[in-house]
Amino acid sequence: MYRVFSLTLASLAISGALFACSSSPNANDPGGDNGPGPGDEADGGPGADGDAPVSGACSVTTKGSAGLVLQGRVLAASGPIDGEVLIDASGKIACVDASCASSAGYDEATVLTCTGSVISPGLINGHDHTDYASAPPIVHGKTRWNHRHGWRTGAGGEEEVNSPRRSEDAKVIAGAELRFVLGGATSVNGSGGVPGLLRNLANYQDQSQLEGLEGPTVFFDTFPLGDANGTLRESGCSYPQTRSPGSAFANGTTYSPHVSEGLNAAARNEFTCLKGSHVREKTAIIHGVGLDANDVDVIAKANAKVIWSPRTNVDLYGNTAPVTLMKTMGVTLALGTDWLASGSMNVLRELACADSLNEKYFDKAFDDKELFEMATKNAAIALGIESQVGTLAAGQLADIAVFSAGAGKDYRAVIGAGVEDVLLVLRGGKPLYGDASVIDGLAAADCAALDVCGEKKKVCVDTAGVTLADIQTTAASIYPLFSCKGETPKDEPSCVPYRDSYPNGTSATDRDGDGIPDADDNCPSIFNPTRALDGANQSDVDGDGIGDACDAEPLVAN
Repeated sequence: MYRVFSLTLASLAISGALFACSSSPNANDPGGDNGPGPGDEADGGPGADGDAPVSGACSVTTKGSAGLVLQGRVLAASGPIDGEVLIDASGKIACVDASCASSAGYDEATVLTCTGSVISPGLINGHDHTDYASAPPIVHGKTRWNHRHGWRTGAGGEEEVNSPRRSEDAKVIAGAELRFVLGGATSVNGSGGVPGLLRNLANYQDQSQLEGLEGPTVFFDTFPLGDANGTLRESGCSYPQTRSPGSAFANGTTYSPHVSEGLNAAARNEFTCLKGSHVREKTAIIHGVGLDANDVDVIAKANAKVIWSPRTNVDLYGNTAPVTLMKTMGVTLALGTDWLASGSMNVLRELACADSLNEKYFDKAFDDKELFEMATKNAAIALGIESQVGTLAAGQLADIAVFSAGAGKDYRAVIGAGVEDVLLVLRGGKPLYGDASVIDGLAAADCAALDVCGEKKKVCVDTAGVTLADIQTTAASIYPLFSCKGETPKDEPSCVPYRDSYPNGTSATDRDGDGIPDADDNCPSIFNPTRALDGANQSDVDGDGIGDACDAEPLVAN
């Protein structure tokens, strides 16, 4: 099914606003991680270049009749430039360059000048269950699991938890989407959605929720093996009902299944039973935790992608996908929050988690651009929408977020940002959130004022039948809509790797915190603990004594 929408800057109809910062900072946890085990989560700060932070601001310097020019530091597809982004009256990007003055429509456009800021593609949330944002995060102390069916159903003798229930309440779902918009997101691949706010990319949503995107939606498949009942198989493929490839890839859609969410042989067996028929170029695997180098080789050769959800993985399993191995083998990695129950409240918090793990546990395997692209370009590639959104380039829809550069230069300004640093969010050229003065200057209608961490903002809710007051009232009994920089979001799930075998974090003799002394560790600087699926040893498929996580040639014994 295909449906085309026309978005215009002239139709800046919007309404809404927001509420409340959350819990106060934990004096023993300045980085914002309240989980067991030591370690701080990255939460902004000057960039590695040493430049002093600069507060950003945008203002309308020329009032035009049609279109919009954004001036400032542009995170363009070709790299950061000091320049301009011209958005035409249809909501598409017409020019990205040092100057767009020679482009048609420039003279008629309103000019928004942003200083001390970066102009970024809107963030893309590669994976979330917004229809399960009906309860606060699950607080489970030091308990960790080996497979998702353990905490879901008690399978494998593990401890079942009280999981949130699916909601069809538009106010609950709109609240979940608004949390993401406040963090600079414009799209989500997930199991729930309502028209307006985020673009909802999954295929069992109403096509109207694509909000102007063209083409087939994503097939978001939570149980590709039909195993919602908690079926575990360490070998063999006698699952209740495996999704047929014809259904999974119907009409050329991108297929996005949950696979191998766990650390044991049963988690890996899921991939084994799907890899021959379901791992293709148009596959975007969600989680992919219980995999080794042979499995990642299959993904890489198929040009399939992986959507990484580090916070929820670390919180539930004490470990996450082998992302350094995936990078080495050339797999495209996107980022997703999973759900409110054990993931991040917005994409900025998920970026903070990924950044913290990268800094402290992965030996800085990813640079700032690579982290940033997980939430922009790579997410668009993984979900098959890279020709329309995900980068700032002519012809793309104007899904744009402007961030204050107070957290650092260029990509670091986004990675370290908080909701108060988001100066403007545009979806197809249409304002959804930003500084009150900016929203007013763009003459956006029906937007409601709110204080966000001491900053005057406006939120524009364009979901029919739902007002900001509705969202605030509903969210008040569930979870705050945002939290401020320097504060730990209320009961935020942990991003510090922890299991009984590695309870103490990093140290002088265990640099990567995987519970194995450096002298005995086959990857002493990159976190790669033993997992149930690997037996008693760290994963080393080629048997050369160098662990998969840090092996430059993980399938070649050197």
